[in-house]
Amino acid sequence: MTVRAGILLLAWLIFSGTPLALAQSVAPDDVRSEVQPAGSLHTLVAAETLAVAGTKPDWPRLRAFYAGRDYEPVWTDGEQLRHKAYYVIDQLSRAGEDGLYPDEYHINEIRRCLDGSSGSVSGALELLLTDGLLKYIRHLRTGRLDPQDTGTEWHIRPPVIDPVAVLTGILASPSLQDALHQLPPRHPGYQRLKVLLRGYRSLESTGGWPVIPPGEVLERGSYDQRVHLLRHRLMLSGNLAGFDYREAFNFDATLEEAVRVFQILHGLEVDGVVGRKTLAALNVPISERIQQIQLNMERWRWMPDELGERYLLVNMAGFELQAIENDKTVMDMRVIIGRPYRSTPAFAGEMSYLVFNPYWNVPHKLAILDLLPKQQADPEYLTLKGFRVYADWSKDAQELDPADIDWPAYTPETFPYRLRQDPGKSNSLGRIKFMLPNPYAVYLHDTPSRHLVRRPVRTFSSGCIRVEEPVQLADFVLGDGTGTTTVDVLEEIDSGENHSIPLPKTVPVYLLYLTTWVDDEGRAHFHDDVYGRDVLVLRAWSSGAG
Repeated sequence: MTVRAGILLLAWLIFSGTPLALAQSVAPDDVRSEVQPAGSLHTLVAAETLAVAGTKPDWPRLRAFYAGRDYEPVWTDGEQLRHKAYYVIDQLSRAGEDGLYPDEYHINEIRRCLDGSSGSVSGALELLLTDGLLKYIRHLRTGRLDPQDTGTEWHIRPPVIDPVAVLTGILASPSLQDALHQLPPRHPGYQRLKVLLRGYRSLESTGGWPVIPPGEVLERGSYDQRVHLLRHRLMLSGNLAGFDYREAFNFDATLEEAVRVFQILHGLEVDGVVGRKTLAALNVPISERIQQIQLNMERWRWMPDELGERYLLVNMAGFELQAIENDKTVMDMRVIIGRPYRSTPAFAGEMSYLVFNPYWNVPHKLAILDLLPKQQADPEYLTLKGFRVYADWSKDAQELDPADIDWPAYTPETFPYRLRQDPGKSNSLGRIKFMLPNPYAVYLHDTPSRHLVRRPVRTFSSGCIRVEEPVQLADFVLGDGTGTTTVDVLEEIDSGENHSIPLPKTVPVYLLYLTTWVDDEGRAHFHDDVYGRDVLVLRAWSSGAG
């Protein structure tokens, strides 16, 4: 077999999807690549010239990498392509499995180099493989995008890595293949989305799911041709196990339950009826769902490598809080998040103490925008709601009688007072406040407005997180070494006394914005983009990688 024929065979095997092991078994030992010597590689890097169309190598990182190994090639031995190069080519060609794009790692250019035979092309192949792998490492470990460039109020900084150091470590590992497989995030949330992406892409390749035409509301008892399409749609997405084809057009109890499951997983009102909103969710093209999966995998790449053995995860888009212990969800509950115009930022913090029967010192902005108009409309409002008025924000500020204040005389620009709500059943913070110091003045707390927790879309707060089950949450965060029980927590509340309790160990809290996730039961959730942040990430995503 000639050198050129061997290279072409190897390239065909790799890019046709042939397993790497098979490709190696049939690749001839004498596959040659007329590689330039180390001195010429130094010349290429120093000159920052690579005569391959469409490539913009990261020359500083290439220079740092090759300088650290005296400009010795990695992927060639002077005569032939080393087997380790095949692992890299295979890995880069499968970047789509992580929601990334192989062409951003020079796969097309590498293919052309494999089809060439000149020394200059061979030198380019060495550099393309290294540059592509360095970029791939960076995207997998820190994200394709910088979250700060998306304008999405994501304040969790991605891990700081040195791709050159990571690549050097990979090359020093006993198994290059194993080291490459360890690059993607190990978070269960990421790995589950990766599996979901594979399944949805497979479904897309067969045509996706059918569109259900508009028409009358579909509900139990309906008999319609569209019911058959509905059954097929829910079967394809895994919400309906199967059905009796004799009942294909009949909306029966089994189908109603499947619709309810679909509504739960899509954050809709759960009534088992296919109305306007449910129909719209059913008809979202699979291509858009795939895109949604990709964007949320990217968000996981912005997360720290380790979240801790015991932590809280608040998914704002899902209106859900989970207590995680050893990668298992041990408790979950509904939450209320900030209104769209007072959206809750995504950030990480450390919960350090609890406040029982808290006072609420109303932020000035909320006082002038929310409470001042109410007091002006009803002079008894603040008194009835348990608010006190203080002359200013100093520690020893004088308390004032609301009846002595000319409320209509003040505007948002001239309002000077501090408002504080006393502890009690009507306190806006409820009976427990969970503190995690942060620059955004966001914390978790109880709420007296219990009915709002049952709404499917829960954007009612001024930015803080209102929790459905504060006693259970207190039990969890205090349960690591204090011996505190639910009874103890209830006694603290019933005392009516305002006091704080430090946690024996701080609890990491992650406030995330995930519109797509897979739960512990393997069910895929797709929620609306209530803050419009998916739109912003998509805009940055479409403009290209960093």
